Amino acid sequence: MLHAPLSRRSLLAGAVAFGSTAVVGNLTGCSPSAGVGSSDDSSSHSGERTGKEILFYLSAGHDYPPYKRVISKFEKDHNVKVTIQTFQWSDLQQKLTADFLSGTTPDITEEPGTFWATRFGNDGNIMALDDYIKKEEGFLDDFVPAGLDVRQADGKTYAIPMHLTMGGLVFANSEMLAKAKVKMPTTWEEFLEAAKRIQATGVEYGCALNNDSSYGTPWLLENGVTYTMDKSTPMQPVDAAVEALTFQRDLIYKHKVSPAPVASSEYSGSRKLFTSKRCGLILTGPWDISAVRTEDKNFPLTIGSPLKHKEQKTTIAGSGLMIPTKSQNADLCWELIKVLTAAEVQEQVTKEAAMPCSRNSWAESDIVKNDPNMSVVAAARNIGVAADRPYWSNKNMAKIADAGKVMYENVILSNKDPQSEVATYNKTVGNLLSR
Repeated sequence: MLHAPLSRRSLLAGAVAFGSTAVVGNLTGCSPSAGVGSSDDSSSHSGERTGKEILFYLSAGHDYPPYKRVISKFEKDHNVKVTIQTFQWSDLQQKLTADFLSGTTPDITEEPGTFWATRFGNDGNIMALDDYIKKEEGFLDDFVPAGLDVRQADGKTYAIPMHLTMGGLVFANSEMLAKAKVKMPTTWEEFLEAAKRIQATGVEYGCALNNDSSYGTPWLLENGVTYTMDKSTPMQPVDAAVEALTFQRDLIYKHKVSPAPVASSEYSGSRKLFTSKRCGLILTGPWDISAVRTEDKNFPLTIGSPLKHKEQKTTIAGSGLMIPTKSQNADLCWELIKVLTAAEVQEQVTKEAAMPCSRNSWAESDIVKNDPNMSVVAAARNIGVAADRPYWSNKNMAKIADAGKVMYENVILSNKDPQSEVATYNKTVGNLLSR
């Protein structure tokens, strides 16, 4: 699985904000040191590394074989040891916060494509990479602009995108589509019709919505909803937000083509209904491609673009690489970033781990062009946006994200009135923006 359940929400919606005075507890989700050239004794990383070791924090599960091969060669070429420590995203938040406070940091770290790079860059904890970039003529030209934009602020670039994913993709059982005699849905209306017809063939549910509120954000974006700093109406237009929530609610409680999701920190419930063939459609992201294959290697998966209503737009996700200001090996880490994000490495990561990547040229590789599902993913990179970016620098960002979670769960899980919930959200967030 690509991400842990809790981190999925953070990755898609930036739901958990770093606080400058965060209290760090036990990192129960951390793995021990692992990876190329490392031992299992993490205690050796508490002091100076004298330039002979690069300490690399990586998201759990992202130590893919192509990266390990590249790092092994890098170690030999530069006579340096690269020690990888892997963390779940939520634990990596805590670990980095503690490191920044203590002054002892990793040399390089992965980040989840939300506010980390720009927030920590603005705080002085993460290096701006522009001096390195200037020495590499045209280096940024091959990266998808949306992946760069979330890592740039005030004319500075604080991280280089590595993976580039998005929410709102339509995952469908191709055999169920064929039996129901419907094509891959491209609009809200087509999605509802396809769900009804799939269910009419005897499948338990036509589709399955997710309990995680971040999976509801693409619907809002597709209906032209934006998040603003307007204290009177942060989420607007109000009618569009109400309509998007109502459409999702009606899939469950009016049309009865989806079960009501159950509140949980786990986001895989809808996918498991899908792979067990109890439903024919779900909305998710590329992180579930390998999970579907793991749960059923012969599953007839076909993927469609995010739906179009008033607009075709969805949430951007993914990850990148950044260098802490107190890195002991910044120059070598920049060289490592270059090799880890090289076009040929990205192709191998997709081939071996089904992970979409961040370069424009990646979409032109045979590995992507010859895969009908990955081709859809590649095209969707161009419509991904960071919906909540206006709130990234706000000290109340975590509470703002919680308000969105409550709104979604009240409507989708508890069948409450969308108009009332949108009003409550706007009032809550408006107050938070005023503080």
